[in-house]
Amino acid sequence: MSEEAGSPQLSLSGYSSLFSISSATHPPPAAHPHHLDLPCLSLSIGTAAGAGEDQAVSSGGGDDQDTTASVRMMKNRESALRSRARKRAYVQELEKEVRRLVDDNLKLKRQCKQLKAEMAALVQQQPTDR
Repeated sequence: MSEEAGSPQLSLSGYSSLFSISSATHPPPAAHPHHLDLPCLSLSIGTAAGAGEDQAVSSGGGDDQDTTASVRMMKNRESALRSRARKRAYVQELEKEVRRLVDDNLKLKRQCKQLKAEMAALVQQQPTDR
């Protein structure tokens, strides 16, 4: 199994000419501002004719069921890959937001401390002859 940069391929031993998964990036739709730019996976399913005789499916009664199950399994794997990619991106966005909020909190604490010191200095400067 080999991967080229920018175009990962999934090869199933004995079925590499039947199935392949590749990824591409599509621009996010403008209608949803919180949409993340995630890789889009595509599934290609070939026929057994080009796979060779040793890879051909036996002519039993369950050929259609086997093919349907294989397609369903590949679609499920593709869906799981997309789901994990979405979760990774979501967690990364949350971590980024946490870092931003921690930085903002530290900045506001410093500003509050500075304002308290300035207020204390002003209170000391006021005349006490009330």
